[in-house]
Amino acid sequence: MTATVAIVIEGVLMREVGDAVITQGQRLYWGLMESYKVALITDDTDVEPVQHWLKVNGFNKHPYLIPAHLKDPEDEGQRRLKQISRLRQAGCNVELVIEPNPQIAAYLMAHGIGVLNYLHPNYSNPRFRPDYQDTVTPWSELVGEVERQRALREEDPRQHMEIL
Repeated sequence: MTATVAIVIEGVLMREVGDAVITQGQRLYWGLMESYKVALITDDTDVEPVQHWLKVNGFNKHPYLIPAHLKDPEDEGQRRLKQISRLRQAGCNVELVIEPNPQIAAYLMAHGIGVLNYLHPNYSNPRFRPDYQDTVTPWSELVGEVERQRALREEDPRQHMEIL
């Protein structure tokens, strides 16, 4: 039986913001095709836009797409474990999961699943970075920035030019 590698789309193949292709993830996808059966995992419950994105961007050689189900657990680690379980129930020998979220990767490792934690400083979700600080910008600071930008626009000579 050919071993299967499961790649999480969001954060490995696709940027989390903007839906652009991550070139390194694309290379990883095609490189792994040489030795593995590749399955894709998505956190999306609606597969149509995901399938469209995959098709438009040339990801077309994988035999499985495992979406999140509405009945899946809310906890991200438990949900990922459930998705891998569905893949195994389909007869796949899941040897490796490529996961961008370190917390999910740790959860999967604790449950005996081999994980490659894919992190790229330009594409990873900021909360996955080791230097991330979860700070909320004070409302007064936001209001001050809006007022500052309004003042700059008022002084902009381009807005007062006559359009011919």
